[in-house]
Amino acid sequence: MMTQIRPLVNTPWLADHLTDPDLRIIDVRWKFREENGKGVAFDDKADFLAGHVPGAMYVGMATELSDDTNDIPDMMLAAEAFAQKMRSLGVSNDTHVVVYDDSGLPLASARLWWALSYYGHDKVQVLNGGLQQWNLEGRATETGDTTAERGTFNSSVRKDWIAEKADVLNAIDDPKFCIVDFLPNDLFRGQGIHAWGGRSGHVPGAVNIPAISNIDPALAKTPIAERTAKLKEIGSFKLADQDHLLQHYRDKGLQTDQEVIAYCGRGIAASCGLLALRHLGFDKSRLYDGSWAEWSADESLPIETS
Repeated sequence: MMTQIRPLVNTPWLADHLTDPDLRIIDVRWKFREENGKGVAFDDKADFLAGHVPGAMYVGMATELSDDTNDIPDMMLAAEAFAQKMRSLGVSNDTHVVVYDDSGLPLASARLWWALSYYGHDKVQVLNGGLQQWNLEGRATETGDTTAERGTFNSSVRKDWIAEKADVLNAIDDPKFCIVDFLPNDLFRGQGIHAWGGRSGHVPGAVNIPAISNIDPALAKTPIAERTAKLKEIGSFKLADQDHLLQHYRDKGLQTDQEVIAYCGRGIAASCGLLALRHLGFDKSRLYDGSWAEWSADESLPIETS
């Protein structure tokens, strides 16, 4: 088995390696809207066709990578279905994969990075800053669709990358664990209707680190509607400096030798959180894929709203 590479790659490196024969670039831009107070995920291939990193392939998080047979919304595809999708994108087990989206915060791209890692792929990285950073730097894009020769990817599940509902429940009173909620602070505190689940609140004992704070800890309480403007003010869409970001997590009480379970509404923002955790050396961190959508739906499970 090859060594897992670091989870982030910067734009200058990608610009210099666009034509590498073993490289596959995947665009997984994803958006959401609210309908009747609930979040609805949808894909944005039209924007991809209008402009993307040269050579990038597109895959839809909502329509192609989510398991529509599962009662919990937006759960990742099962192992063989995921492998088939990766093959269609030209990915084999030795392919170097770079994923990105255009959210200004690595959301869907971090989720695909997690899924590839969970299903046994070592050579996968997220483009730091994504398409917005790429465009901010004035780098070349192309239009239209891209095709690739079919790959030979096979899944090999790694249990140390995922947490189930029972794992989260058992971790609540276990001092070896830290549970981190990567949703905005108002949702964590149970204010208003929860767009990504049923009941409002959070898993008891969870620490709140809003995903947006991975770009700048000062943005921790920035409302979603103001994020784009704030990021443009900062002038960068990359994760915060590693030392600064590590201190942000330590200030929340986390230590790199802890076992950490990351969750959010439906596993998207928490994937961004997991990306930051692994980037910072939290090697015993996992994603609770069911997240709040699953937890809040089970009336037997406890919640907090403080």
